[in-house]
Amino acid sequence: MKVFANENLFEPIIDYLRHLGNDVLSIRDSGLSGISDDEVYEKACKENMVIITMDKDFTRMFRFPPVKCGGIVVAKIYKRPVDETLMIFKKYYQSIKMEDIKGNLVIITPEGVRIRRSIR
Repeated sequence: MKVFANENLFEPIIDYLRHLGNDVLSIRDSGLSGISDDEVYEKACKENMVIITMDKDFTRMFRFPPVKCGGIVVAKIYKRPVDETLMIFKKYYQSIKMEDIKGNLVIITPEGVRIRRSIR
């Protein structure tokens, strides 16, 4: 899966996604730090990438329709140490199927996963 990792995503989560075999483009690693949310979304749409972020703005489906890109995964795991955040992310991410991500909004919280499906 082609993933566009937003710059607020913790590095251990990016490493985990790569370990799973995903083709991950990190905003930090690609010299795109500081681009706007709209620019993140536009690039993901052009290249059909899944956006993975901790930015809750991406939960706004009318502003950022996940059906136009590869999908959007928002990790709403805040105010926790990096290792605990990674543990929670791993716990729930591994249960998500590719078809649940494709064109949809997936929200990971400490309590579980919510999938908001796009109308196609």
